[in-house]
Amino acid sequence: MKKFLSVSLRFQWKTIVLIFTLIVIQTFFQMEIIDLFSKALTGVKNQNVDLLLKSGLYMLMYTVLSMISLYAVSFLTTRVASKAAFTVREKVFHILMNLSDEEISKFKISGLTTRSTRGMSSEQGFIVIILEQLMLIPVTFVAIVYEIALIDGTYTIFFLAFISVIAAIVCLRMKQIIEIFFRAKKTYGKLNLLFLSKINKIAGKISFKKQEFDAEFEKACENSYDKNITYLLSQYYLGPVLIWGLYVLVLITLAMVNSGYTIGFESDSVVDSLIIMLYVAYFITTLTIIPSLIDRWPRAYATSVRLEEVLNLEDKVINSKNTNDNPKSIEIVEEDIVPEDKGLWAERKGILQKFTAMLKDDRNKVIISMILLMVSTLCMVYAPKIAGKTVDLLVSNQNSANDIAIYTNIAILLILYSVGYLFKLPPKRIMGTLGEKVAYNLRMNLFDKLDVVGSDFIQDNSKGQVLSRLNNDVMNVRQFVSSRISEFYAQILLVVFVFVLIFLTDYRLSLIYVVALPVYAICLYVCDAKSKKHYDGHQKQLGRLMGYFERGLSNRDSFHEIGFKKMNQTVIDNYIKSRDVTNLMVPVTTFLINMSNITLYMAGIYLLSVNDIQLGTLLAVIMYGQLLTKPIKKLSSSMANIETTFSSVKRIFAIIDYKKIND
Repeated sequence: MKKFLSVSLRFQWKTIVLIFTLIVIQTFFQMEIIDLFSKALTGVKNQNVDLLLKSGLYMLMYTVLSMISLYAVSFLTTRVASKAAFTVREKVFHILMNLSDEEISKFKISGLTTRSTRGMSSEQGFIVIILEQLMLIPVTFVAIVYEIALIDGTYTIFFLAFISVIAAIVCLRMKQIIEIFFRAKKTYGKLNLLFLSKINKIAGKISFKKQEFDAEFEKACENSYDKNITYLLSQYYLGPVLIWGLYVLVLITLAMVNSGYTIGFESDSVVDSLIIMLYVAYFITTLTIIPSLIDRWPRAYATSVRLEEVLNLEDKVINSKNTNDNPKSIEIVEEDIVPEDKGLWAERKGILQKFTAMLKDDRNKVIISMILLMVSTLCMVYAPKIAGKTVDLLVSNQNSANDIAIYTNIAILLILYSVGYLFKLPPKRIMGTLGEKVAYNLRMNLFDKLDVVGSDFIQDNSKGQVLSRLNNDVMNVRQFVSSRISEFYAQILLVVFVFVLIFLTDYRLSLIYVVALPVYAICLYVCDAKSKKHYDGHQKQLGRLMGYFERGLSNRDSFHEIGFKKMNQTVIDNYIKSRDVTNLMVPVTTFLINMSNITLYMAGIYLLSVNDIQLGTLLAVIMYGQLLTKPIKKLSSSMANIETTFSSVKRIFAIIDYKKIND
């Protein structure tokens, strides 16, 4: 991956440094908000109204600045990832078009085509994750360690040791997972080769034995299914287990305080413990990217290795036979097989019906997964209520230790978190398996429907449009079924359950979030409507680019690189436009969450100062606010995945339903 990152990001280091600086600034503001909350609690204790008002104003200012920093990070990250994809594609195409016949014969055209288009598109998304989310983890970690060290040095050492053990487990396991994924990825080459071979025969009107072709493709699909299931079973449990470990850290902190260990200043031990738990809770929300990263990292690493196989051949480039004489640009059709435009809501309804049909035979498995996710979410949502009661007991027993009731509550919390994360594992396994099954069925249907589409559409200048369905669109749908459906469902459940529990905990504080939710929903709808056409355009242009690659590599002596840069830029432009719209949701979401939290802090502290609520009640509502942060942010970031998947489903079924459309 080192060579790939060097080529793609080498000339963008100044922008990357700026992104890192903005992430540091953003993290500083978030830490300051928590620190100001600590000062506000001190103001309650000392009945200092001026300190409360001052803390609230600073929180508001930091929230606005944090939102600006966050949007700047999203904006710059999209540009860096897009330029990286543009640069690598152009370089790879130039190398391939100018290699000797001996060198090019070592590769399969289908493999070169897919790694340079679909593969680079995946790498583009991974670069966004690295710059936007992965870089945030070490920055947040350092900031939290510093803040905790100011409160208690001994506890900081314990925190570092605990995180080090978790990091070591991830690193050791990831090496094994990557090796397993390489075996799964090799099966895609066979699928693409057979699919492209049939496309070529249909385009050239060459006769072939359909039954033998179908049997060989079915065998390749079964092999791919088996290898991907093995990969799924090797890593599906790792993310939930790691997050569960961090929640255990919070429980250990409570147990330490109850056992008599003094965190921070003796007079403010419970308050300091509360602040430490808020820091740890914020760190946990930062690490919610880990499960997705565990899934994406092997794919990104494997693709980068395959791209580096081409990049390493740069010194073997020779002068093209068609460099100066009679250059001929490659013509790719603008037309594509597309369904009738029925409007946004009718189209969404039709796509959901397609998903229902795809999962019809496994309906019971889906229902079981949803029930298990509901139980898991209930456990996770009810836990803060118990945590709040535990803090109330700690406050009332500041001069005593080893309260049995507190240990009982900690044991209940351990059970709730354990059941919550344990019940997440079967749905991940079930839906992951269903995702592979859906991919298998779609591949078989597409392969079979090629005969129906025939040479009326499949011509020399449209092969890439058809191949992209198998290579790009099926992968998008598989990933959506494997993880996005259950994630989206769990996020909706979490939002609903959290609102109910906040209302039951304190109805006055719940009104703060009730006001924010409609604003969020309106913003989400507007962004969804505006980004749809750009995601559709990106998927279409990616298919055209795949056609350009395939036709250019198949006719290297006849075709020139003229026109590639323009088409490559068109793909990037559509990507940037789609991301710019959805990127707006990230700062908007963060702003709404922070504003809600600040209002909650100030209202809660006021109620605390007049003895209307207890500290444990405020902690419970704050923890619910932290729980809301995760699903709301994920719902915002899921927009890109949902729009991409919907576009892919439309393109796939445009071929599968081709006969019906023309009847």
